[in-house]
This record gives sequence, structure tokens and C-alpha cells, in this order.
Amino acid sequence: MNCTKTYPITFMKTYQFIKVLGKGGFGTVWLVERIFDGTLHAAKIIHDNNCKRKTWCEDRSAMIPDEILLTESLDHPNLIKNYEIYFERNSWIIVMEYIPDYVDLDLCDYISQNGSLTVEDAREVLTQLLDACSYLISLGIDHRDLKNENILYNPTTRQIKLIDFGSASIIPDTPYSHYQGTEVFLPPECFKFGSYSALPAMTWSIGCLAYVLLNGGCPFSTKQEVAEHEHLKFINCRLDVESREFLCDLLIVDEDDRMTPGELIFHPWMGWVSVE
Repeated sequence: MNCTKTYPITFMKTYQFIKVLGKGGFGTVWLVERIFDGTLHAAKIIHDNNCKRKTWCEDRSAMIPDEILLTESLDHPNLIKNYEIYFERNSWIIVMEYIPDYVDLDLCDYISQNGSLTVEDAREVLTQLLDACSYLISLGIDHRDLKNENILYNPTTRQIKLIDFGSASIIPDTPYSHYQGTEVFLPPECFKFGSYSALPAMTWSIGCLAYVLLNGGCPFSTKQEVAEHEHLKFINCRLDVESREFLCDLLIVDEDDRMTPGELIFHPWMGWVSVE
């Protein structure tokens, strides 16, 4: 993984804090203003003690959090851009782009306030997410925490930004032996067998997210419900048959029978039309 960027050591002299934008398990995101030109940015601050997974970076001669190494060079319209990396006061600081139309509203907040999305809006969100996931897979990166809380949403343009790579990993050649992310978005094999493979698990998480978008709530409340899952029940009684079938095709218990994220984009529900 490329780690040639250097990081300055003067964040506190370069930026001033304005307000907290959000808090997560791995850090706090602040709205900050760059002092010399007044531009606004988002800054994620992670205490070094909370960085459990690090990789040695030859260019920096230091152990660097995987979240930084995996994201600092990413360039995709549905991913937040990182601009600068700092290490000060025993904390890592990731300075990112700030997009006002997105930052104050993730899909969890939006659905809590407005209910489930229309089929058209849900399809638009999933199309963008699948494009971002395809890009990450091409780089060998697994986000490992795909969920509505990690997707910023602009309801006017229906554009999304996938955020929070605190659980991200390089896609391994063998199954994961421990889980990262959010329990109720993990696949049943994780709890049944203690291991799971990256791409089938990604499809499962996308299926859980799709369920939230179309039903307004999560399909599972506990990891026990995930492990015991057999038949999908629907919250939205008005959901059309095609959408129900789409969700059932995603949330298949046997990981060997699940579509890969790359195959998912060609599902008829996604609007794919074969031209012969």
C-alpha cells in the first residue's frame, strides 16, 4: 500500500475548531477552519491508543493506522477526499473535505426523519454504493462496515458519500477469522462458523442496507437473529414484489449461493438491461 505522503506537525497552528460533526467508535469528527484562508474542512481525530491495527510505513519509518494508509490516496466521487494527515498530542488527525449538503445528514438520520426511500431513490443510492465498492475492490480494499450510518446523503441530488474506514482491511486470500464492523450487518456464517469471506459478506451488508432503505428499519436486531435467519420478513407492507425478491436474493444464508458485489449490479432490480 502506498504510504509516500508525509504529514505535517502543526495542525493546532493551522486550524481552529468550530463544532463536533459526529462521533464514532474510533474517533471524533470536527468542523474546522483553516486559519490563513478561512476554508472549512472536516477533521477526524483518533487517539493513537484507539488505533489497534497499524502497518509499518517505510517512507515514514513509523507504524501508521490502517485507516490512513488505506484511504489517503483514494479518489472516487462517492468517497470523501483526504487532504492532510497530522500526528499531534498522541492523536492522528485526518483533514478531509467538508461538504455542507452532506455532512449533517447521513442515511440513518434521513430515514429516521422521513421514512423509507422510494424504490427509485433506493436504487440510485445502491448504484452509487456499488460503484464505490467496485472501485475499492479493484484496489484490494474492503470497507467492512457498510451501513446507513456510514453513508452521507444529499436528498436534493440523491448523491452519497461513503465514510468511516475505521474497520477497513486489505481483502485477504483466506476468510476473516474475526469480525470488524457492526454485528447486525454481518453475515450469518460469521456467528455460525466464526469466519467469513470478504465479498459474500459485502453482499450481505449491502442487502441489509438495501432492506433499511426500502423498509425504514433493520432486518435484524441481534446477532442471534442473524445466525438463525431463514425467511425474510418485511416492515413495509406496501413494498412491491420485485423489491422483496431483490432483498431475498441478497440476504441468502449460504454464502456460496450469494451474488458477488460485481454481479449484483446486473440484477434486474438494479435496472440492468441486456442488449443482444
